[in-house]
Amino acid sequence: MKKGILFILIYGFALYIGFLNREPLFNWLNQGSLAQLPYMFFLSILFSVIPVIPFSVFAGLMGAKYGVWVGAAINWVGSVGASAIFFLLARYFLEEKFQGYITKYKGIKKFDHIISQNAFIAVIFSRMIPVVPPPVVNIYSGLSKMLFRTYFFATAIGKVPGMFVYAYVGNQLFETNHRLISGIIIYVGFLLVVLLLYRLWYRGRSKVVMD
Repeated sequence: MKKGILFILIYGFALYIGFLNREPLFNWLNQGSLAQLPYMFFLSILFSVIPVIPFSVFAGLMGAKYGVWVGAAINWVGSVGASAIFFLLARYFLEEKFQGYITKYKGIKKFDHIISQNAFIAVIFSRMIPVVPPPVVNIYSGLSKMLFRTYFFATAIGKVPGMFVYAYVGNQLFETNHRLISGIIIYVGFLLVVLLLYRLWYRGRSKVVMD
């Protein structure tokens, strides 16, 4: 409960700061200079690892500034890059500290079972739908025996839809409400389909184990 309130306060504060600085923000968004792209890729990874501002806010701004395709690419590089960093930290540098973090997550046994069935599919599903919090996926994957290439490619594929949505929503904030709502409805529908496929796969694997 306290974490949820803190989360809302952080987002509210970020929006308030954006509102106070809306004129320079609009000017910056309208520039869309490709010369700034290398810095945006760097900031995308930085804000994914260290959330100075909520990553979703940054990701939306990238969509507003550069459009859906380039904005999604920036978001994807940042999110996948940060996921790889946390995996490597958990595996080689901060194993004991992250072990303590993981044990606090109540659903760790279920996630462990899912990974044991098929690590690649499990990571893809966990990236597309909020079955497991992203930090738990990153850290637990690093602590497990999962190969880095399996984790990386599954994350790279699974992150694509969400990063497009962030960019699309940010881009459509300055367009018509109809297009924004339509995009959100399409994404929700996509999540429901993926969730259904996940449940069918999970039940199928569970029956195989029981048999």
